[in-house]
Amino acid sequence: MDTVGSFGRTVADAVSGLNVIVGQDDRDALTFASERDKKDYSRFIKSRNSLQGAKFGLPRKRCWDLVDEDQKTVALKLFNAITDAGATIVDTNFPCAEDRIPSDGEWDWEFGEPNQSEFTIVKVEAYNAINTYLSGLSDTSIQTLDDVISYNDRNSGTEGPNRGDTAGFASGQDNLREIAATRGEKDKTYQEALEYIQNTSRKKGIDAALKPVNRDNETIELDALLICDRKGAGQMLAAQAGYPIISIPIGVDATGLPVGLSIHHRARKEAELIKWASAIEDLVHHMDGWRPTPEYKEFMSKNIPVKTA
Repeated sequence: MDTVGSFGRTVADAVSGLNVIVGQDDRDALTFASERDKKDYSRFIKSRNSLQGAKFGLPRKRCWDLVDEDQKTVALKLFNAITDAGATIVDTNFPCAEDRIPSDGEWDWEFGEPNQSEFTIVKVEAYNAINTYLSGLSDTSIQTLDDVISYNDRNSGTEGPNRGDTAGFASGQDNLREIAATRGEKDKTYQEALEYIQNTSRKKGIDAALKPVNRDNETIELDALLICDRKGAGQMLAAQAGYPIISIPIGVDATGLPVGLSIHHRARKEAELIKWASAIEDLVHHMDGWRPTPEYKEFMSKNIPVKTA
């Protein structure tokens, strides 16, 4: 499953959060890899001057080709500034695009047959991870996923377990019920889906897009991929591959909604992502000034579902 990292008002803020959580975790064997030794990632924060000589790739098929025009206007302004700063942006593609990304470019974790679907993997992993977490709690009677589902069923007014109970959970807890139905079994369908997803999203996905071949049959080594990714296709592939990404705001579209730029690389490349994200962020601030500081209004308020006639 993909894992949400640290949030922040700036790249530096997010890196401060990363510095706290990075390191070895006795409950997660993957964190004991030698490449994940604790380090101070703030030393990788750079200015826009670092963009000189950088080479970025812009995945087109079912990514950039499907971005709305008003979002493209925002992104192209930045891309022009990036090239003016001395970097190069070249077209590239995910070879797996037609197999892994729906034709509308939207993230769909149920896309494909069960033995090729991300949701097949997510359901099993979620069942096991949720039960492991809950079983370690000592201050609650909720110890399993089944306990969560039962609690929601008993409190339908606020928890919305059934379709139509509340506007906040339009389909109810259908995903939780599907997760529970797997009982966490890593059966043949799960194993086939895992092998397929990892192969297509890595070797035939991000890895390949980072090494496009030009018209002279020369392989270009790119420093990172840039995706204007409101639809989520790039985030989807990164999640399936288990690769890191970082996203920064770059402006607003014609309706006032924020436009983000996500920057992608292979596993263990957090330092490179921080370098390029901070450099591009500095460039955005140089172009447009610092954006207003976000305010988290009424973040302690409780939403009370109300049924209307």
